[in-house]
Amino acid sequence: MPDITLLPGWALSQEAMQPLADALTPALPGWQVGTLGMPALQLSTLETDLAALAEQLPAGVLVGWSLGGMLAVQLQRRFPERFSHVVTIASNGCFVVRKDWPAAMPAEAFKTFLNDFRIQPEKTLKRFALLVAQGSEQPRALAQKLEWDDADADQRLHALALLGVLDSRAALKASAASSLHCFGGQDALVPAAAAQALAALQPLVQVAVHAQASHALPLEQPEWLAERIAAFLGRLYD
Repeated sequence: MPDITLLPGWALSQEAMQPLADALTPALPGWQVGTLGMPALQLSTLETDLAALAEQLPAGVLVGWSLGGMLAVQLQRRFPERFSHVVTIASNGCFVVRKDWPAAMPAEAFKTFLNDFRIQPEKTLKRFALLVAQGSEQPRALAQKLEWDDADADQRLHALALLGVLDSRAALKASAASSLHCFGGQDALVPAAAAQALAALQPLVQVAVHAQASHALPLEQPEWLAERIAAFLGRLYD
């Protein structure tokens, strides 16, 4: 069986993916499940950064949360011989609204958040934690479970700017491999309506929505995610 590597979202450490890794291990016996932290990324060096990231990753299946999911799609597009399939979690085709993609964050809201982070990174990060957990049954307790990476404010700002411009749609349309995209129905950052929009891109795109979950699916619903991922991969590698 191929390896599975879990990639975290923006500003989050690889430890944030451990609950999902722990749930996947019994759900997929015989598979090797690992996590990897996000390296420094920026738009001006994206191709070089993605190539370097691909070298760090074992060949196999990529599972990415939010920005990690969008990067997983980009990696699979560039290195299909290394990364057979992709699963994304609370990850949109475009994080920010486009004329032909309304199921995303409004452009002005993203611009404000980006500017706020530039001016007050620590305060804005705390606000982000609450947004990640918003919609869950215990949002404050869940927000406190988030573990941050070791990146400095400039590195996080570059990655945030990248999140605002990435577009996964062309890569998903062109992919010859099936992909699974999981969403939270109460997500405050990625609208659940994005699930239907992604499913319409092409027949190989599959979606799953947990009606009561927030953006923090890997922490809030690891067992639910593990069941969906195991069923998806089980059909492909049975």
